[in-house]
Amino acid sequence: MKHENPCCLFSRKELFRLAHDANGNSLHIKSIPPVKRRKIMDDNMHLMEGMEFNNGFPVLKPYNGLLNLNPIAYSERSVCPKLNDVLHFFIDDYRFRDAVWYNLERTTCAISGYDYVFTPDLSLWCNLQTEFYNIKNIFRTRFVGAYWQLCGFNVIPTASWGGLESFSYCFAGLPEKSVIAVSAVGARKNCETFNLWLYGLKRLILEKTPSLILIYGEVCDISGLEAPIQFLPTFITKRFRNDNITNTKKK
Repeated sequence: MKHENPCCLFSRKELFRLAHDANGNSLHIKSIPPVKRRKIMDDNMHLMEGMEFNNGFPVLKPYNGLLNLNPIAYSERSVCPKLNDVLHFFIDDYRFRDAVWYNLERTTCAISGYDYVFTPDLSLWCNLQTEFYNIKNIFRTRFVGAYWQLCGFNVIPTASWGGLESFSYCFAGLPEKSVIAVSAVGARKNCETFNLWLYGLKRLILEKTPSLILIYGEVCDISGLEAPIQFLPTFITKRFRNDNITNTKKK
């Protein structure tokens, strides 16, 4: 990995490793008395330093780097990563939620072999009586991504949305003119679900003008989008259909 700061002998990822033990525990935090440590570590508040916030949400920097990436699910992370492997979280929340939030530093240490990661794709729901759970998941997704950027990872932002109420906050913290990834898993369950998913794509383009939208899911014909898209192979297409990444040019 190239050094982000030419005046520094170590990359940000190397500095992260030096500041943590083999289990991913912060050496600085371990030196603080337990009572005070518990207070400053509540909800990862000790990891906020260096982050930028807007309207209460962490702000991600844009990604416009390597595109020929091979997605590896977090649940398959034990595979030794290659140079173009990107770790993704387009899987059930229970497989990664606790790891990326309640054990963020330890998990960051464990996945440090990957140079490329997507932000966690925590679920958003439709028709909730309260938007609190969706807002919390958007905040955590952006927070983890911002922290990984500070740690030296190449982070590709992911976008998601719930019902119509979620569009007042669901793109908060996403960068403009960046590659942004979206999951299409389950989007074609029925006509209503697909229409909401397609509406979300159009709102994303309108609000963030992404340089490219990476879509993780089954390849489908999407016309009328004012942005280039690229489909990423899912586990099924890679394992059973042997598909390659399919590119769709701007309509």
